[in-house]
Amino acid sequence: MLAEQFVGQELLVTQNAALYYWARDAKSSTAEIDYLIENNGVAVPIEVKSGRKGGLKSLHLFLEKYQKSKHGIVVSNQKFDILESQKLKFVPLYFASSVSKLT
Repeated sequence: MLAEQFVGQELLVTQNAALYYWARDAKSSTAEIDYLIENNGVAVPIEVKSGRKGGLKSLHLFLEKYQKSKHGIVVSNQKFDILESQKLKFVPLYFASSVSKLT
C-alpha cells in the first residue's frame, strides 16, 4: 500500500490532474489497474508492485481489451526494463515522478 500511495502522490504532482483507476467485475473474476494516465487521448495503465509477488494478469487483460493502449507501465523495486513482446515497461520506484515521460 505504501508503494501505491507513493506513486499516486508522484503522479498527482507531475500530472497536475486527477487520478484514475480501472476495475472490471466479471462473473467469476475481477481485475483492477492501480492508475491510468492519459497520453494524447489514450489511456496508459500503471501497475504498482512493491515486491516480487503477484502477477500482472490485470495489466495484460487491460492491454488486450484496450488495443489503443500501446503499452503498460509497471512501477516496482526492479530495474528498468522493456518487454516489447508483452507491451510492458518496468520502472523503478525512484523514477515514479517521471513515468509520464515514458508514455
